[in-house]
Amino acid sequence: MGYTYILRNMTGTTHQMIALTTAFWVLLSYPVSLGPILAIIAIFAVMIGALTPDLDQPTANLFRRTLGGKAAHKLFSAVSGGHRHFTHSILGIGAVALLFHWIIFQFIQPAFHPQAFIILFAFMIGYISHPIADTLTDQGVPWLWPLHWNIKIPPGPEELRVTTGSFVELFLVRGALVVVAFLLLSGHWQMLIGLFK
Repeated sequence: MGYTYILRNMTGTTHQMIALTTAFWVLLSYPVSLGPILAIIAIFAVMIGALTPDLDQPTANLFRRTLGGKAAHKLFSAVSGGHRHFTHSILGIGAVALLFHWIIFQFIQPAFHPQAFIILFAFMIGYISHPIADTLTDQGVPWLWPLHWNIKIPPGPEELRVTTGSFVELFLVRGALVVVAFLLLSGHWQMLIGLFK
């Protein structure tokens, strides 16, 4: 089962690279000045968001490395329907966004709402980029869960899609992400530096 999982899912590193590249593109399209502390927190939020949809799989680091993690995973997996179900769906994305929205209004003072929503937005960029990337893999993603229909791009034979740990993911996908990130940032260094001011 572990072997099957490894072959059918994109790695966490690739998900984080995709999320950060997407976040840079969003920031370049809609520039804002975040300040150094908020900018660093937002970067971490993007990276955490990129990994969060996979909390429903048994090999998630959060569950493997914490006391009671196995029991917590069983509960989380039972609620989410197992790996690549609720957390990878439109319904799941909406529920996560609403949950954090509610948390902000319930537990954070109104004076800090703008900063909290920037962090939530950064987190959601990472979160949403994850199932989009998984749509390109062998298994696809059940975007319309609870309907059991995995959407795969491109449609057709599995050989046309990305397999974890393959040459395509490790070299072509990651290489393309590095090139895209470089192209995005190469002409916009001053704007990027401005985000931290």
